[in-house]
Amino acid sequence: MARKKTASKVRTKAEFNFDIDNNSSKSAKNSTKKNLKKIGTSGVIAIVVMLIIGVVGGIFSFKYFTRNDCFELIGKDELTLTLGETYIDESIHAVSFGRDVSDKVYIETNLQINQDGEYYADEIGTYYIVYKVKDFKYDKLFKIQRIRLIQYVEESEDILLDEVGGV
Repeated sequence: MARKKTASKVRTKAEFNFDIDNNSSKSAKNSTKKNLKKIGTSGVIAIVVMLIIGVVGGIFSFKYFTRNDCFELIGKDELTLTLGETYIDESIHAVSFGRDVSDKVYIETNLQINQDGEYYADEIGTYYIVYKVKDFKYDKLFKIQRIRLIQYVEESEDILLDEVGGV
């Protein structure tokens, strides 16, 4: 005849893991206390000083390796065009950690683009071109972007007179 196990004698897997975790954490705490006693106060001070030197060194290294970095628009950042004119994008110049990453630029815009790569608008209004770079520094670390605003207006008599050499 088979014996029945009582509920009080059966340990669940969760209880078993909990006991192991408690024993491990107690052992780690005791080990840490023993090691700190062996190191002593001067050792702890040395560790803290080394950490501070590491952080300060990291900051200076970051500044050194990024000293020539830039993310600049080429050309004007605001333009006024008459309706019907097209705009040829001048793009941006981007350097990240000393490398030219201008080829990793992607653009978001509410302008239309023709088959020659020129931007244009069908209506009067304000349009934008947003430049972003798929790069660790400008995309993940700092989320930097540049924006060019383009205002499309109707051709007026003042503009025509300026072009002809009038007023």
